[in-house]
Amino acid sequence: MEKFILESGKALARLRSGINDFIEDKIEGSTTNLILFILSFFILFVLSFSLIFGVKTIIDSYVYFLVLLIVLAVILVWLAIFYESDKHLETDRHNFKVEPINKFQIRFEYISLDKDSKEQFFRLLKGRKVQEKINFTVGNKSGDSANHRILFVLFDELLVGGIQDFSGERKREFFQLMMNSFLMNNEPLKENTLKTSFSAWKNDQEKVNSRNQRKFIRQMLNKE
Repeated sequence: MEKFILESGKALARLRSGINDFIEDKIEGSTTNLILFILSFFILFVLSFSLIFGVKTIIDSYVYFLVLLIVLAVILVWLAIFYESDKHLETDRHNFKVEPINKFQIRFEYISLDKDSKEQFFRLLKGRKVQEKINFTVGNKSGDSANHRILFVLFDELLVGGIQDFSGERKREFFQLMMNSFLMNNEPLKENTLKTSFSAWKNDQEKVNSRNQRKFIRQMLNKE
């Protein structure tokens, strides 16, 4: 059963990929064009039916075709709504893969997140963008740099593959995620500060303070 589900899932993914490619390349991603295409397909079906069985058959069975047209219209509206919601879901997601983690085992008291901030953090864990920025205050007694570094360690532990090898566009995307998701002691994060702190953080991985910060975050995530 597991193998059947796995293979069926792959087949469905290939089918959906083909349909998406067709919609994007031939129909140009337009919901209106998609509806017109399916209506054209329906008209072609009716015409083909009339050529095979005769126009009289269609006239005699017009009620069935009318019902079929209504059902098709309902399906088309639903498909249009579903397709549009899919696009909104995509814009709601960030493009970083998060390690599987039990959210109920996270010790949020370590980073002093309130209930609303926890909900926003859970969104990040599920691959979604936050609706309200999370105010990150850990390490404020040591200055902003400590805050940034602990935040980097947190995502180095959370994201698949970590963040230490990020460079170029990928690093800019990560910084953008940070700026869109967090405040630092109620202040917006700045890209130049992130760049400077990130470089310093990467070079200090073997220092005692960096190891202590990683231990702190791993305990917070219940990894040790």
